[in-house]
This record gives sequence, structure tokens and C-alpha cells, in this order.
Amino acid sequence: MNKKEQMKEKLHSFVEWCKDIGGLIKENRMIAIAVVVFVAIVIIAVAVSTAIGKNSQSSEVAAAIVETENSTEEETLVVPDDPLETDAYPEVNALVKKYYQAMADGDLETLSGIMTGLDEKEQIKITKKSEYVENYPTVICYTKKGPLEDSYIVYAYYEVKLVDFENLTPGMNALYVCKNDAGAYYINGETQDDKTIDYCEMISAQDDVVDLVNTVQVKYNELKSVDTELCEFLAQLPDILTAAVGEELAKLEAEENASVEEPAEETQEPEETEEPVEEAAETVIKTVRTTDVVNVRSSDSATADKIGKAQKGEEYTLLEEKGNGWSKIMYDGKEAYIKTEFLQVVSEETAEASNSENSEATDNSPVSGTATVTDTVNIRTSASTSAEKLGVCYPGDKLEIIMKQADGWTKVKFKNKTGYVKSEFLE
Repeated sequence: MNKKEQMKEKLHSFVEWCKDIGGLIKENRMIAIAVVVFVAIVIIAVAVSTAIGKNSQSSEVAAAIVETENSTEEETLVVPDDPLETDAYPEVNALVKKYYQAMADGDLETLSGIMTGLDEKEQIKITKKSEYVENYPTVICYTKKGPLEDSYIVYAYYEVKLVDFENLTPGMNALYVCKNDAGAYYINGETQDDKTIDYCEMISAQDDVVDLVNTVQVKYNELKSVDTELCEFLAQLPDILTAAVGEELAKLEAEENASVEEPAEETQEPEETEEPVEEAAETVIKTVRTTDVVNVRSSDSATADKIGKAQKGEEYTLLEEKGNGWSKIMYDGKEAYIKTEFLQVVSEETAEASNSENSEATDNSPVSGTATVTDTVNIRTSASTSAEKLGVCYPGDKLEIIMKQADGWTKVKFKNKTGYVKSEFLE
């Protein structure tokens, strides 16, 4: 049997073993690595350790590796055959240990700062899984150079202490670690291109990585022989977590549907009185904040076209407060209308003050172009530090500007969504 056949046989055996422990290699998201060890406890690890972009079974991945080796295409992917290094890079080691500590704590704030690609469903999974984890007392980083400069494929061996169980459960995750423009390492959970995926697959087919997988497999088999109760719990845990995540998603969807229902708008005949003249309308600039989720319409009528939805706590420049119960505001760079009962005034400025040399910072005005982020900063769903976080930007990142607000926040486009960032962190 030649070397290729031996490798193919090893990969086939590993694929069969993965199937035996419950088919834990599922949707690939971060690094499509055929030899990632998903021993039963991997259901407690975040799904990013399973993939970067190919939605295939392990057997298909193994076949892809063999096909790559036999490829006759002119452009051949060159993969270094350097040996695995153990805890060789202090910054990477610290990052991975911070990641596992955050996973054990269900600390989404920390994870969002050191990892990309976490969507809402994955965040819920992390929170639910953390309820069953006490800590990760052992974390060892085995690394190979990644496809980019200053990037690494990290095979993180861990031993995890589960709640109500004494024995530690061994496992291993594959993490794709890169360096951002600010020079800080982070875990890359974004979908990768085919070339990066192929690189990771070929690295994972190397003998020392396969040997590491086999070593962890032996450790897990030893656990199965001495702690039947723990292994039974691990077999049940995927279904427990799936149900818990499904219930949470259903709950959030119900709350979202309830919150977007526009409060009842009472229809009443307008009084046949002359509308009061607002003499101060031209001399006073007011900033208003929404007190509830409410529709934004094209004119001052409940039957007018809906052009958007304002979230609770968002702030706008008040252009006019009409006598019929509606207010005209500046919304996404144009005039729009909201029921006055859902607004409260948070600040007032005279026209003279707004025309001073600081007027640019105190006037809600639409702005075109981009801005550069000057420091690591959170992107929020509304103009408040307590609002839900959409993500994190790092020094040097570019953001498309929608509006610079009078309250010290700037409305921006972030990953095809509207978000808010403190203006002081933009230039």
C-alpha cells in the first residue's frame, strides 16, 4: 500500500469514527478541515471550529484532498510541510485561552471583540452551551502556518470540566487565526474563498495532524470506557441544545413581531380651528427621541406610505411639530413623519448656536462619503451605549456615513445594516 492509499485509508477511518460519535461534523462555517476532532464534547464548542465555507460531509472532504493531490492542473497549491508547533506563539496562545474562557462564561461581549462571523443563532448556542461548562483547565495550541502572512491554523486541544461531572472530557477544535490592520490577532469566522479552504484541507491531511487526531481519539475512547454516564449525557446534549436554541429563537421572533406592531393610532376629526403659528420654528432646533418602536411615514397620516421603522431610543432632528398630532423629522437624509405622542424632546438649540463654528457637530445633517475608524469601537443598533451591538470595528476600518447627529453619534452603514458609532472615533 503506497503513501497516498495509506493516507486515504486513515482519512476514511477517521470519517467513520466521526459518524460513530453522532455525526458531529455538520454545517461548515470557519475552516473546512477534514481532521478536526469533534469528540462528543464539541457540541459545547462554538460552531466556528467546524468550517469556513464548504457544506460537505467529512467523506467528501477526504475525497477532495485526494483529488487535489492527483490534480494535473498547471496551478498547484503549494502547502508547506512544516511540523506542528506546540504553544509556540504567546499572542496566539493568549487569544485561544481567552476564547475558551469566554466560551465557558458565555461572554458574548468578549467573543465579539476577538472573533468575527458570530451571527445571532451562534450567539444563542454559545450562551446555552456555557450553562453546562464549568471551565477549560487545559488548553494546548498546536499550530501550522496559515495561507496568509501572520495567519495560523490552530489545532486547540482542550480538556473541559462539565457541570455535575468529575472526569474531564478531551476534545480538539480547529481555529483560523489572522492578524488585523491594528496588529492584533483574532479568530476569523468569516466564510473563506476556495483557495483558503483547500489550503486548510491539505494542511489537515498531513501525517502529524492525523497523528494528533488519533491521539485525541484514543483519549476520548478511554473516557468512554470509564464514565458511561458522562458519555450518555454527551450523546443527549446535541438534542438538548438544539431544542433550547429553537425555543429561544422562537421567543425572540415572537417578541420582534410584537414590537413591530405599530401602536394604535386614534383617528379623530381635526378641530376647526386655525393651526397655531410656531414663531420659534425657524429659530430653535430640537432633537427628539422615540419612546417606542413606531412607523415612519411619508406624510402626516396613518394611511400614508410607510418608509421605515424607528426603534425605541433613536434620536432625530425635529423639523416641525404639527397641530394634527404628527411631527416632521429628518429621517435618513429626507423629511418624514412620526406621531408626536411617540417622541420626546431631549435638547434644544437656537439657530445662532447651530450656525457657529461648531455647527457641524450639533446639527443632524445627511453626509455622503466614508470615515476612518480611529480606535476599536462597538457598532450599535441605536444611538446609545446600552443598545444592542451589531459588531466591532478596528482602527483603519472604513464606514459609509449616513448622518452625523447632534448627540455625538453618527449613523453608518455596517455589513449592509444601519448602525450607530460614537462620532469621536471617526475621522
